[in-house]
Amino acid sequence: MFKTIKGKITAITLSMFLALIVILSYYAYIYLSNSEYLITESCSNTVSAYAQKINKSIARIEDNAEDLSLTGVIYFSSNNLNIAQQVIKETFTRSYQGGLGGGIWFEPYVINKKTKMFRIYVYKNEYDKVAYDTLQFDYFNRIWYKQLSAKLKKEHGVVWSTPYADIRDNKTLVITAGTGIYDEQGKFIGLSSVDCKISEMKKYLEKMIPTPNSFLLLGDKQNNCIIISTDKYLDNDNLIGKPLAYIPWLEPTEDKINYFKYHGVNYISYIRPLDNDMFLIVNVPKKELFYREFIKVDILLFALLLISIILVLLLYLLLKKNIVQPIDKLTFIANLIGEGKTDIDIKIEKPEEFAHLAATFDNMTKNLKTITADKEHIISELSIAKSIQASSLPDMKNFEQKEFEIYASMEPAKDVGGDFYDCFFIDDEHFLYLIADVSGKGIPAALFMMTAKTLINNLSKLGYNPQELIKIINKKICENNKQGFFVTMFSGIVNIKTGKMLCVNCGHNPPLLLNNSNRFEYMETETNTVLGAFEDFDFKISEHQLNYGDTIFLYTDGITEAFDETGKIFGEENLFNLINKNKDEDIKDIAGNIKSEIKSYMGANPQSDDITMLIFRYKNNSETKKVYENVAVKENYNEFYTWVHSVLNEWQINEELINKIDMCAEEIFANIAFYSYGSDYGKITVVADKEEKEISLTFEDYGMEYNPLEKPDPDITLPAEERPLGGLGIFMVKEMSDFIDYEYKNNKNILTIKFKL
Repeated sequence: MFKTIKGKITAITLSMFLALIVILSYYAYIYLSNSEYLITESCSNTVSAYAQKINKSIARIEDNAEDLSLTGVIYFSSNNLNIAQQVIKETFTRSYQGGLGGGIWFEPYVINKKTKMFRIYVYKNEYDKVAYDTLQFDYFNRIWYKQLSAKLKKEHGVVWSTPYADIRDNKTLVITAGTGIYDEQGKFIGLSSVDCKISEMKKYLEKMIPTPNSFLLLGDKQNNCIIISTDKYLDNDNLIGKPLAYIPWLEPTEDKINYFKYHGVNYISYIRPLDNDMFLIVNVPKKELFYREFIKVDILLFALLLISIILVLLLYLLLKKNIVQPIDKLTFIANLIGEGKTDIDIKIEKPEEFAHLAATFDNMTKNLKTITADKEHIISELSIAKSIQASSLPDMKNFEQKEFEIYASMEPAKDVGGDFYDCFFIDDEHFLYLIADVSGKGIPAALFMMTAKTLINNLSKLGYNPQELIKIINKKICENNKQGFFVTMFSGIVNIKTGKMLCVNCGHNPPLLLNNSNRFEYMETETNTVLGAFEDFDFKISEHQLNYGDTIFLYTDGITEAFDETGKIFGEENLFNLINKNKDEDIKDIAGNIKSEIKSYMGANPQSDDITMLIFRYKNNSETKKVYENVAVKENYNEFYTWVHSVLNEWQINEELINKIDMCAEEIFANIAFYSYGSDYGKITVVADKEEKEISLTFEDYGMEYNPLEKPDPDITLPAEERPLGGLGIFMVKEMSDFIDYEYKNNKNILTIKFKL
């Protein structure tokens, strides 16, 4: 995509757009980071201001308690009850409007030796008026008195109790601040107290939240208790007075700011110690705290992004109009010229560079008219050459023989190629086939190929033996080889009656042979040099015996040296696996499947060399050799029996020998069908061969390896009921046949029996 100017312009505009996105994102990140810091600090200052307000309220309460303590000392010295009551009432009314009550409480028998308890206490009644409390109760056993007196006996100052239920209304929870009353010797004689309603404190604190969903905690670290909680996920009323461990999100920390996640929400926790050993924690949802900044950044980013898109789009349209559109027009004209349409008026007025280029195109089209005419003449001549080359190759339909099958094909890499193949009868019994590859490509290689092919064809019919023939062919090619070409070739001469094959490999790719191993393998032949290289080279001939079904696959390096789109070569291993995958196909289908696979492998990559192949399959149908092939199961015995009798009757064998052969064949066929493949199915091949003085039957199967000749002969002198089972059938075959042999070769059991005529 980015190899074209249009693609590069697109890449530039996209790069600019992405660069702007990165810059905007970085700006937004820096802005948000700074904003988060400032907002966090601002909120921290707000919470600190809350804490200061609470401290002021605490200070007023504690001052009130100390004033009451002073009143207690005065009363202890003067014993003037009316004055003490009036002072306490006025002090409580004036000093702390949010309190529940306050007063002085003396230790047992301090005021009167006959009176254990003495107190002066005022409180706010249901009419919100300050009244004297006349309720009689044992305040010494109240939890707040025990807590405060225990601390005040050890130290001076103001101390606080844990939350407790008010004695007049147990639904009202109270927390008390108190200080000690001491005589002139400093002895603890009582305490003063100021009671605060927790519900009133909660109302006061609930106003101290920075965002709607913030919540807070007021706790007493010294007494390890919860005083006020506004967490919507907890039962806050039942938490009052409970240990701090009941708060699930609370972590012991000395930091003023902490962070935690609670019910899927990220919180910023502001922690402030208070002057009375209590602490205040305000938890603010992070999203709510920064919400307005997020909105600002989103709006700003959207505006900047919109401006960026408009600028990039304008740049793209400008580049497209002044560069892409003129290039598209020239590309369109070039395509028309490529299609042979040269009668085109090419004109572009601006920009100036493209106007000059258009003028150059216009001159080029005029010159192309002449070139096109010459090209058409050359194409016509190449088409004729291609037709001549194709007509020089033999038509395989002319070789439909009962003794063999042959198929070949060639696809040049260019209009004409340097590969060729040929086949013809030298005489009535000898058939020659060959495949060859001339070095180089194109017309020179094709002309040399035609010369070499004609030379080989003519010399092969002059009666030379194969070694003389190939030596003469090589010498003639060397004599006429002024251009320095050479030819790789594989050729075979087959006696179609006997299957004997003489072949020569002149530097060509090794052929693949399918024989009784039921698998294509690379064929071993003598190695020789290429034709046209050394005039006096002594070529070596190889000899092979072809049997029924043996198949030879010849090919040129256009197959093994085909390249895929990444430049990876197809190679001999892929060819080996491919041809064995198709070994059971007809020879024409084998060639077609290989060609199709090569084309698929190359993909869009152009063909780099000629692709040529030739397949020869020997099918000896002589009167002296017959072949039976089928699945080795008992259901096929009748078919096998019929085949054996038809062969023996065709060969005019006497009835006595037919019966002997039939009995032996039945026994061997049954053993293979029942035992060779176990519970699976497998193939059986039987070859019947008639020679001058004997008949042989060869049984082949791919089942488990088993040599029946190793089994001991049964003792036929014993009664039948005493003889061990098995072995009698093969013993009968040994006795009735004149020769029996077994071998295991190429994963195959081979058992041969012979009978004299």
